[in-house]
Amino acid sequence: MFVGLRRRYRMVKRYREIARILTRHGFDYLLHQLGLADLIALPRRTIGRRPREVMKRSSPERLRLVLEELGATFIKLGQLLSTRADLLSAEYIEQLERLQDDVPPIPAAEVRRVVERELGQPLEALYARFDPEPLAAASIAQVHRAAMHDGTDVVVKVQRPGVKEQIHLDLLIMLDFARLADRHTPWGRMYNFTNMAEEFREAIAEETDFRAEARHADAIRRNLEGDPRVLVPRVQWSHTSERVLTLEYVEGIKLSNLEALEAAGMDRKRLARVLADVLLKQMLVDGIFHADPHPGNISVLPGERLALIDFGIIGRLSPENRDNLGQIMLGMIRRNADMVVRSVLRSGAVPDTVDLNLLRRDIERLQQKYYDVPVNQINVSESMQDFLVLAYRHRVRLPNELTMLIKSIITADGLVRQLDPEISVVDVARPLGKRLLAERYSIKRLRRLWGESLPEYAQIASRVPFQLHDVLEQLARGELRIKQDNPGLDRLGGRISALANRLVLAALVGILFLSSALFAYMDYRFADSVSAADLTFFSGLVLGAWLLYKVLRSGCL
Repeated sequence: MFVGLRRRYRMVKRYREIARILTRHGFDYLLHQLGLADLIALPRRTIGRRPREVMKRSSPERLRLVLEELGATFIKLGQLLSTRADLLSAEYIEQLERLQDDVPPIPAAEVRRVVERELGQPLEALYARFDPEPLAAASIAQVHRAAMHDGTDVVVKVQRPGVKEQIHLDLLIMLDFARLADRHTPWGRMYNFTNMAEEFREAIAEETDFRAEARHADAIRRNLEGDPRVLVPRVQWSHTSERVLTLEYVEGIKLSNLEALEAAGMDRKRLARVLADVLLKQMLVDGIFHADPHPGNISVLPGERLALIDFGIIGRLSPENRDNLGQIMLGMIRRNADMVVRSVLRSGAVPDTVDLNLLRRDIERLQQKYYDVPVNQINVSESMQDFLVLAYRHRVRLPNELTMLIKSIITADGLVRQLDPEISVVDVARPLGKRLLAERYSIKRLRRLWGESLPEYAQIASRVPFQLHDVLEQLARGELRIKQDNPGLDRLGGRISALANRLVLAALVGILFLSSALFAYMDYRFADSVSAADLTFFSGLVLGAWLLYKVLRSGCL
């Protein structure tokens, strides 16, 4: 009971703190719109007077200041929103990208307490050396240099005491705000703020559980294993927990330090191509990618080897969304507005109020902009930004993973052009695109799709012969009733016979494909050399192609 009362008291106190900060920066009208006017019915000395210099600033700048003052949860929210150019105008995006996350470091005694409580041993037993001065400090955690007892140099990421509890409280308040916004504001009719808040809660839950970050690092390291051009630090799982993360230390030149790269004799053109290739492979092939590839998270090691660090923010792209993104890009290149519209409708939450004809017209205008530009000269960042602006104009809410991918591509394109202004991400993406296209229509993928759809196709195939038998029985007994106004009834029998033959053949094709999947599962072979799966699959393809030819020739498709 007392725990519940204490939490309620903390929530009310935090509500009032948020109301006070919003009011001080001129956003009290939002509280009125949400029906929270009682929160600002406080003595004037509690709210504080608005400094004149604050009100001279623009709304986007004041929003940035509000988020910074509110702390870790809201800073993370602002960083996420900075990737959502489909939701916010360019002025807001520019300010949110400037959010500062610098805070005073945790005292060394508190760092010791967190590490020892999480890992269950004294600090000296865990590490041979632990530097009390942090390498970096942010609102959620700070990073220290250390060494394992076997001599391995590591970095230790330690979560700030109490930050997870504060984030949990802020998320509850944020969900309340989202529900009220859906109910009381005109924006709620265009966007589902509650769903957006839930997505943010899932994202920040991973950031505050360092075991999730460790799993991300391991997954990306496995995907890039065998590529000598890139290094992902190893996780020291024995020294990792929910609030402590220990990683192999990597010392190199930051990618942003161009002078140091030149002094070390690094080939910037080669680095640019390797960087583009590694990042695009993660995005388009692996489906899990480093979603924050800014220069501070990428180092260059001797031998022009790239090192990727800090996997607190990663993106995942489902095969469906990868296909949708590919269709959008292909439609833009081919100037096929209908293809782009269909892909946008599949991938985004398009409101009922959207004018599809106007959307198609704007897409055609965007295509005209790049029509005469050679593909390798297209500015990827500009074209992606144009697409996000178009989505914002028509209130199309793209999936979070898709906007995160677009933002990562824009960041990667900027890094690549900084290293080599003559290279384009499109040049590097072209061979990957050809590879993806070949894999999409490969026999292996088609067989896998058949295998995944096996239960549904099996039910359909098993019902077709019985249904066809019933139709033919009714036809033989003269019980089949067909409503026909056309006087050419003498041709009906021939058409029904042809239809029956095609149905039987279609059922046979389905059975062959079904058998192919079953044989593949059993790895059955004739005479230990000929694959039964391949034989039945190609037989089904031949019969299916012949059936399609007959149908097209008849003109009755």
